[in-house]
Amino acid sequence: MYTLSIIIPVYNVEKYLPACLESVYRDLPDGCQVILVDDGTPDSSDVLCDKAKEQYPHVTTVIHQENMGLGGARNTGIDAASGEYLLFVDSDDTLCDGAVGKIIDAIQKFGADMIAFPIRSVAEDGTLISVERESVQTGKVLDPHTDKKLLTVAPAAWNKVFRASLFKESGIKFPPRVWYEDIRTTPKLMSLCNSAVYLEEPLYNYLQRSGSIMNSAKTDRNIEIVEALEDLTDWFAQNGRDGEYRDELEYLVILHVYLTATVRVIRQAGTSHPLLAKFREFTKNRCRNVFKNPYVKALPARRRLALRLVDMKLYLAVKLLFSMKNQ
Repeated sequence: MYTLSIIIPVYNVEKYLPACLESVYRDLPDGCQVILVDDGTPDSSDVLCDKAKEQYPHVTTVIHQENMGLGGARNTGIDAASGEYLLFVDSDDTLCDGAVGKIIDAIQKFGADMIAFPIRSVAEDGTLISVERESVQTGKVLDPHTDKKLLTVAPAAWNKVFRASLFKESGIKFPPRVWYEDIRTTPKLMSLCNSAVYLEEPLYNYLQRSGSIMNSAKTDRNIEIVEALEDLTDWFAQNGRDGEYRDELEYLVILHVYLTATVRVIRQAGTSHPLLAKFREFTKNRCRNVFKNPYVKALPARRRLALRLVDMKLYLAVKLLFSMKNQ
């Protein structure tokens, strides 16, 4: 049995996959398994996967399947994994130098159900854009049942290592063929953890592809953030845990639906798109009072201002605010 299985879904990434694989295999410690899931890619990424298997046969598993989307590909990797822990890497991103070794060290030191870490957002030319950190205590074992703020951290799957048994014993999987699959999944898993650790050092390079925010062709699919939060909050209710995490779940609705999705649609499609009204209705129905939520009160001043503008339907002011330099 491996200590860590690294699951990499692959689809239409021949431009980025070599760098991803190089960062994963570079100084790969003992006890690691690499699972490459070719999700019916239309380009030559499948060939690159097979070459990796030829080069690193003892640690690499390659699975070719019909397209099931990112969530479906991750699920295939989970089913094939032999590791005690799982790390998900998107195939256009890279790991920082020594990342896998530091993750193994953290597993052995803390033995926590979840280990999370900061990320580096980088441009396509490799330029560092920012380092994204969560305001939680680092280097100490935390309990998500008492340190409930853990449920409010960014829900991305790829800056967290989960104990594999959390998936297999709960039956939780990533939903296939949807947007926002992470937020439908990681908060559920975090609520099932008895222990978690947040590391100090960034271990993951998240590639921000240029111009993606301005691509309005799929604006209507942003409705899926509502569906994602419905799925999430309903799961907590069905499992009798909505009361325990009420503030945290309301905050996730406020942040991801009312603020982030509203701003995204405004930037993509303007200030009169019908999704804006749907985001408002959903938030008002699911939250007691937006501005009394303790996590909203702790937001940085600029985000609180943006939220006030959204709440007042001053969408043009929101657009101007986020059109400013560095926003």
